[in-house]
Amino acid sequence: MTPGHDSPRTAQASLSLPSTAFEDAGWYRLTVGHLFLGAAFLLLFLAVVVPNSLPIPTAAVMGLAFMLALPGLRISPGFRNLLTMYACTVIVTIIYVIVGGMHGAPLIAIAEVAAIYIVSPLLWTIIAEALLRRLGAERLIGWFVLLSLLCVLSVALFFYLYFRHGAAAVAFFFQGANINQNEGFSGATMHVYGSLIFLCGGFFSSPELIKGRLLRFVLLAALLICALTSGRSALILAVPLGWLLGLVLAARTTEHPHRSPLTRAIRYGLPMLVAVVAALFLLQAYTQISLSKVLDVVTAKLASGGGSARAQMSHSLFTAILDDNGVGAGHGVGVSFVSDPIHPWRYEVVWLATFYRVGIIGTLIYALPFLAYMAAVARLAYARCLPPRHKFMFCGFFCAFLGTNTNPYIEAFAFQWMYVIPLVALFVEYPANLRRTVE
Repeated sequence: MTPGHDSPRTAQASLSLPSTAFEDAGWYRLTVGHLFLGAAFLLLFLAVVVPNSLPIPTAAVMGLAFMLALPGLRISPGFRNLLTMYACTVIVTIIYVIVGGMHGAPLIAIAEVAAIYIVSPLLWTIIAEALLRRLGAERLIGWFVLLSLLCVLSVALFFYLYFRHGAAAVAFFFQGANINQNEGFSGATMHVYGSLIFLCGGFFSSPELIKGRLLRFVLLAALLICALTSGRSALILAVPLGWLLGLVLAARTTEHPHRSPLTRAIRYGLPMLVAVVAALFLLQAYTQISLSKVLDVVTAKLASGGGSARAQMSHSLFTAILDDNGVGAGHGVGVSFVSDPIHPWRYEVVWLATFYRVGIIGTLIYALPFLAYMAAVARLAYARCLPPRHKFMFCGFFCAFLGTNTNPYIEAFAFQWMYVIPLVALFVEYPANLRRTVE
């Protein structure tokens, strides 16, 4: 054999090495992908079904899911735009953290702001990108169906344990838990009601995405019962608001856009009607809850601006905004009204609180990703190119976004999935894939 030439066996071995390397790389990617999906589902279970009940395990699982999502990260043009807007919000946060520190904000408030406004949104964004790329929006909505059933079961378990064994038995769900049932009204303290605002808005807008007619009727009725027994105005209103948004957008979706108004009304009205009848029958048969009483309480609360405490809070924040000329007092700085003695810089009316903290320009920059998202959905709907999956995401997001003016869900890392996943779902797909359809 001449020097400098490999034997056939050696040449064959050398040619097989790249193949083995590719197989090992493929096995590694497949393993990481499965581990990521497992971590992501566990994260969503902790954040959707038992939010705020296990904050440290939730944060740990979020960190694990983030690390597993990084190897396959893909920066599409739409996702790059979303990251750019996120970077702008980070700049605003840093500036107003410094301003807040100059105005005496405590170190714990500064650390909390950095975690909630900078770290947590980035982790949720990267996790959502990987989840939607590996799973797809349709299968993710299937996950939400399962998670909704688990949420309903958790509410039923909460009521059962509370009435059977007292508040101590449900301390896992909520510290200082309470259920108020008086004169036909029901109200309970559970963190899961925040998740249910998104889920009710999404599924009542798009019941067709719940596969199986029986499951569809059962889940919608169970969600309605949870809403009516919660005492939460934002959750109760998410049901009719989500349904109305879905009915309006139904003619603008890519699925059967030319159906007659009567057909669409039946398609969306029948599940709603069955859910309402079933819910009212069960409430009348097994509880003393009155629909008219619940609606009276919700109407009175809305008329009073969310109750006397929120009205005073809003007045104090608005006065402070005028005193600062709308330039922003900084993160971690409170006003005269104190709603949380331990964290006096926190407020339930997030919109006004954000205006007070970062001023009008900072508020607009914070709102830019959401405004861009709503504009993109409106553009798709106008062109009759809105996919049903994005109709679900938008309606759930819209109800949750309105809910931020009654409770600071967006400032809790366990609830930020409601505001991040819909944006990532659309920006990853739009404009790269949907631009041609729209144009």
